[in-house]
Amino acid sequence: MFMADHNPRTSTTPILAVYDVTKIYEPPPRWLRPLIRTAASGPVPALRGVSLSVHSGEIVGLVGPNGAGKTTLIKLITTLLQPTAGQVSVDGYDADRQPYHVRDRIGLVLEGDQGLYGRMTGLQNLEFYGRLAGMGRTTARRRGTEVLAMLELTAQDKLVFGYSAGMKMRLSIGRAIMPDPPLLVLDEPTRSLDPVASRSTGRLFRELAETGRAILLSSHRLDEVLDVCSRLIAIVDGVVRFSGTARDLARTPADAARALSDLLETEPSSAP
Repeated sequence: MFMADHNPRTSTTPILAVYDVTKIYEPPPRWLRPLIRTAASGPVPALRGVSLSVHSGEIVGLVGPNGAGKTTLIKLITTLLQPTAGQVSVDGYDADRQPYHVRDRIGLVLEGDQGLYGRMTGLQNLEFYGRLAGMGRTTARRRGTEVLAMLELTAQDKLVFGYSAGMKMRLSIGRAIMPDPPLLVLDEPTRSLDPVASRSTGRLFRELAETGRAILLSSHRLDEVLDVCSRLIAIVDGVVRFSGTARDLARTPADAARALSDLLETEPSSAP
């Protein structure tokens, strides 16, 4: 199997570490404001002092209401944005100073992923992305075949436009793991799936974590994160309101779901 060139690390070292990160969106310069429409005239704090970690073999759920800062956090982790303060580290590399190393170590699946080519087969899609990741033709084909088998997508000659929504999501995940990254960042991967496909995808997440990958799963589906994730991070108004396991919330899954829902609906007691 093709393996990424990981840094040496101990089992106690997190694959993803976010240290006291703050992100403030500044308004455009005054001379540009007549040309750029903005919703706010002053600085907008999106994240304030956020810290979290994800270790190898762990699935951490990221939850929060709309506008809580989840998307901003994912963009910071994946080097699409730079923090105003604090640090993001992936597999020992600083996301701000070493973005190319970080990108090599992240598999990213976004909500409504449009990165698949419908008139190519599943294997052809994976081969294409394997070549983009630097694999040779033979290695990309071999790795693509392995990934399809892992995902139970055995119809290698079927064009992707004929895939179901669940199959497309599995293939998107396959694209993300082609270069065997140590971290998977999944943003609302099951939002458009029916309950059966969603449960099947949840089992896939657990299987991927069992191979040693670290997974950060952002989702609005509280039942999903409570069922699949090892730990939960709840963000409200750019601040971490809860970090822990479902058992830290309540003894039963139903009570934990209610407690988490109540937590996300309440306003922060004080701003940091």
